[in-house]
Amino acid sequence: MARSTALLPVLAVTIMLACGESAGPSGLSAGTITSASLATSESSGASDSGSTAGPTTSDSAATAAPCDGLTLCPPTTAPDDSTSSHSSTDATTQGPLTTGTTTDPNTPADPCDGAGDGAHCGSELDGLGEHNSLYQCSGGLTQSATPCPAGCEAGACKPIAQDPCASAMSGNGLYCGGTLMGGDATVLYNCQDGVTAAQTVCNAGCKVNPPGVADACNPEVDPCQGAMSGDGLYCGQSLPAGDPNDLYDCAGGETVGKTVCPDGCQVNPPGVPDACKAVPNGGEYCLQVPPGVVTQAFSACGNGGSHHGIDYGVALGTPIYAGIAGTVVGQQLGLPNCYDNGCSMQCWNAFNYVKLKSDCGDPNDPASDLFVYYLHIDGLGPGIQNGSHVDQGQLVAYSGNSGCSSGPHIHLETVRVPKGQNASLNTCSSEDPLGDFCP
Repeated sequence: MARSTALLPVLAVTIMLACGESAGPSGLSAGTITSASLATSESSGASDSGSTAGPTTSDSAATAAPCDGLTLCPPTTAPDDSTSSHSSTDATTQGPLTTGTTTDPNTPADPCDGAGDGAHCGSELDGLGEHNSLYQCSGGLTQSATPCPAGCEAGACKPIAQDPCASAMSGNGLYCGGTLMGGDATVLYNCQDGVTAAQTVCNAGCKVNPPGVADACNPEVDPCQGAMSGDGLYCGQSLPAGDPNDLYDCAGGETVGKTVCPDGCQVNPPGVPDACKAVPNGGEYCLQVPPGVVTQAFSACGNGGSHHGIDYGVALGTPIYAGIAGTVVGQQLGLPNCYDNGCSMQCWNAFNYVKLKSDCGDPNDPASDLFVYYLHIDGLGPGIQNGSHVDQGQLVAYSGNSGCSSGPHIHLETVRVPKGQNASLNTCSSEDPLGDFCP
């Protein structure tokens, strides 16, 4: 998450229809930081007729309109896919992903099956072990599984740095402690060169902002109590205790709505509502980095492991902002945490998620479609549902701890497929998100 010292371009308001826009609805306590590498794929090709109740789930790949001619998206040389685009649209309703969808039916039920007695990092246990946990194995069975917040290596948990700012991954600036390894979620840290220069206790909680915007303490009183010119839109710097990065919608002395302005808020003359500053076109055609500390990198598809995304350790309930402009084409909610001493096969894919389809395809290959998944979420942002179009930087979900997860985190996975096709998790269509991130 880039901080105030290196702002990334983000669209805070819709300035025109983005390519592929759907007509659908518009739209903390610090925990252990780890994630499961997904052993089975998110099924999107057929409905699960056996699922008649339980978690809310849906997955439908919207067909994006061509990007040509819209300044928000670069030209594409992709062939006309209008005749085949129907193949990417389905209305799948699926239940929890269980052993019935595993890619390898011989995967052992216990991570320690086949392992020698003693301590093993999850990454050493045939793909089923939770990678950043330390397992004690005896007789081929798991005796205990201990989460390793800083990761696991050579049969031991890595030590955690004493200064939380040592884990500040996006340069100097202000960080909520929940996004720092060993940080206090109620404290705002001023990190300078990996060292805590100052810290402030946030009595009303700490607010994690989108990439490019410094985190901040929540105000202890409603800033709109200081709106002296009646109801309307006010930049935070015009209000007592207001966040200068926010645009407040004030009515009757109370905040009825609030928008984060990643490129800053414009204070206008009396009689003219304040507004978020406009961002130059092109800011949507790259993927923004989620908040948090990287706890597990991409390692699949010939990269020495089986983790098809990147994990970011965050506090429970951290806002997740859409990393790229697109349409919500799948989501699942209602599944609990099932880590339970290392995860069973049934637990492995029982996670909550939200799935986005990029307006403009893959930043590295405009002839392909790009899907972006956020896994282990705890809930969706206001108005977010299948068919919702989201701008880059728009609130889409909240981080959680569902499924095979030993602590709150965000699993980010990006999948590139040929135009018109749908995407599934945990295949070698998944690409390292690092190659798509905004500069």
